[in-house]
Amino acid sequence: MRISRTIGKIAALVILVSSAIVARAQDSGDPWKFPDFSAIQLMGPERRPLPAKVYWSGASMRVDLTPTLATLYLPATGKVYKLTLYPDKTHGCIVMRTDQAKMLPEPLELLQGTQVKRMPAGTETVEGHSCKVENVVGTRADGKTVESKVWEADDLKGVPVKIESQTERGKFRAVYRDVVLGTLDKALFTPPDKCTPFEKMGQVVEKEVIE
Repeated sequence: MRISRTIGKIAALVILVSSAIVARAQDSGDPWKFPDFSAIQLMGPERRPLPAKVYWSGASMRVDLTPTLATLYLPATGKVYKLTLYPDKTHGCIVMRTDQAKMLPEPLELLQGTQVKRMPAGTETVEGHSCKVENVVGTRADGKTVESKVWEADDLKGVPVKIESQTERGKFRAVYRDVVLGTLDKALFTPPDKCTPFEKMGQVVEKEVIE
């Protein structure tokens, strides 16, 4: 009888240790498994948010601020591409490391990092969607951390419909509407063959862009 109890305790201990290992594994690296989607991102004050079209595939993201200005984030390579379409229909491309990208932070991109810890924070209804809410702490490549709160829609396979992130540059808030799930064109996430490295740009003077 004592042997059976001892075996039972050992088995329970093994299960607890295994669960802890799994939990740690989920906290390391990039745990997001969003399906491919596109959406309209509205970032900033509720009265005058800045609209953009966003595309997500795997861990790659593209943000089209206007028909002529876009930013492409490719975490797998640690690169960010700033894409421009000039009035004469020629294209411009600047490639930089993530730490060199000083543009306005993107909440979806801020969810990624070398380590990402996700903690349940209840449920809420946002933008008409029943959502799982999580508090997220992401560690960036430079060691800095970003704290976020994410509302993941149940009927959209976990795609966020709202994100709030606190960074050293302040608090950023975004909501996502007109979310469409489905495979996206790979060309959206393929950088041009020729891009100018950020280090060689010096003081970049862009051509006037007509929206």
